[in-house]
Amino acid sequence: MKKTIFFTLCSILVFALSAAAQIDESNRYSSSRLNTLVDQLKRQSVDLVDRTSEDLRRNQSNTRADIEAAFLAQQLDASVGFFQDFMRDGRRASELRDAGAILTDLARRAPNYGTNSNLWRDVQRTVTDVNRELGNSGGNNGGGNNGGASSGSAFWRGMVDNEVQLVIRDRNLEVRTIAGTPYDNGTSSFTASMPTRNVNVSVIKNAGRGNVRIIQQPNRSNDYTTIVQIIDSGSGAKEYQVEVNWR
Repeated sequence: MKKTIFFTLCSILVFALSAAAQIDESNRYSSSRLNTLVDQLKRQSVDLVDRTSEDLRRNQSNTRADIEAAFLAQQLDASVGFFQDFMRDGRRASELRDAGAILTDLARRAPNYGTNSNLWRDVQRTVTDVNRELGNSGGNNGGGNNGGASSGSAFWRGMVDNEVQLVIRDRNLEVRTIAGTPYDNGTSSFTASMPTRNVNVSVIKNAGRGNVRIIQQPNRSNDYTTIVQIIDSGSGAKEYQVEVNWR
């Protein structure tokens, strides 16, 4: 009788472990198209590293934006390699989707100007295809947007003659010339959308000679809109590079 009970319990345990293994396996994700896309992304990221590094070596004087682009290319390439490791390890689909969303955040920081802008756009398109294959909506993770990322950054680069305001809402940045000569050659990029909830916004001046400050924090009454004021008191126009962070 004891032997019968023992073997019955063993059978139940084996069945339970087998069922758990099947459930675990069902959460894995396998796709030949995903493999192809990630291999393509890796080739693109390696090309970006080579090109941006060569640009730094060739130029006698590099701007902060040039250096940031080279660092971002290195970071993206390493992240794509880590994503490949995730796939080789047979990670769960939810983990791959989260990793894909992180790649999206990196790709969104890419500069949309300069000699390598076409390479960055190719990377962004492939990252979008990777996330679409994983079932991510718009590159967000499985948890949804929930009003925007809890933290993120926006980057702006442009000329200021006297006074300019950067009006930021969602993933849009509008440049308003308050005084002085207007310039329309500014560029901007985001790591995430500014959320539709109260967050604390700060600003860092990475280049420029005047004063940069937040004059409006986002809240419900202003439709979660941030305004950054840039005042340049020097003679003539000057290039500014501004980083806006929220959390």
